[in-house]
Amino acid sequence: MSRKVKYGIIGTGAIAKMHADALASLEKAELFMVFDTVLERAQAFAQERGCLYASSLEELLASGIDAVTIATPSGLHGSCAIPAALAGKHILCEKPLEVSVSKVNDMIRTCETHNVRLSAVFQARFSESVRLIKTAVDQGRFGQHVLGSASVRWYRSPEYYANAGWRGTWELDGGGALMNQGIHTVDLLLHFNGDPREVTGRFTRVKHKGIEVEDTVVAMVQFKNGSLGTIEASTACAPGFPRRVELSGTGGSVILEGDEIKRWEFIEELPEDEQIRQFGGKPSKVGGGGAGDPMAISSEGHRRQLYELTEAILGGHHLTAPGSEGKRAVELICAVYESARTGTSIHFL
Repeated sequence: MSRKVKYGIIGTGAIAKMHADALASLEKAELFMVFDTVLERAQAFAQERGCLYASSLEELLASGIDAVTIATPSGLHGSCAIPAALAGKHILCEKPLEVSVSKVNDMIRTCETHNVRLSAVFQARFSESVRLIKTAVDQGRFGQHVLGSASVRWYRSPEYYANAGWRGTWELDGGGALMNQGIHTVDLLLHFNGDPREVTGRFTRVKHKGIEVEDTVVAMVQFKNGSLGTIEASTACAPGFPRRVELSGTGGSVILEGDEIKRWEFIEELPEDEQIRQFGGKPSKVGGGGAGDPMAISSEGHRRQLYELTEAILGGHHLTAPGSEGKRAVELICAVYESARTGTSIHFL
């Protein structure tokens, strides 16, 4: 098919700029219309981007668009995605898909019933470094997995929370450092190391005392593959450091910092390993930024993910992060929160 896929953006806040920049770079896609509950913000965004704006969600969904990207506060994702799916529109939804597993299930079920594609924004999966590590996992190069860890020692200023009333709330943010900032790194840990069997978590507020949710959290995870792991996330660690994923097995170990492979060592070396070690020092700028500034990220990851979704709409291409993958991270994070609240370990089926 030679036609362009028409997209609408729901929510014209900070992250919507990344969506618009990504769409502008795609030959087979175009930004057709935007909607925001603050009409003046939608008008200004549309004028800047040279597209139309809708005065209601219903108007957007009736406009002839093929797909939407959802860039609203997290706790409003479902209330946008479900009407979009009912209208037959394909969906790219920012992380997390929703703030509870039940709401995520509702989204996935509605999309499946109405045969629309649901892609969860996990742009970090689209970096070359992540692809190389996942390939090594699939090839069995790590042997028996032993330890897997995810670390997000980031920093957010008090103004970050004060400037957007939904941030730092259970209802609309769904959590703090783990759900909002840490979810990409949690996703990578699951992507590499598989599903959890049991998790024990604890959280606190160290710096941001005025928010409802945590600014610091630690969890210990037992995985179904027999390995153990840790997750730590914070928005109180000045000045903020790149996210870090470490994966170690009886056959080798890898460290991913930001988008860079910092360690790539296996007992059984392959000819390409030295080239990978050299490549690892050259970040792809797909999804590893934002440690101290939430907008210090590139739109390249969103571009790659929207390219994939566009191809899927036009020709049935697979999705790297479908709704089922988006659910895994939310399920683990919600279990960490439940463990922290109850003081018990949470077991997975």
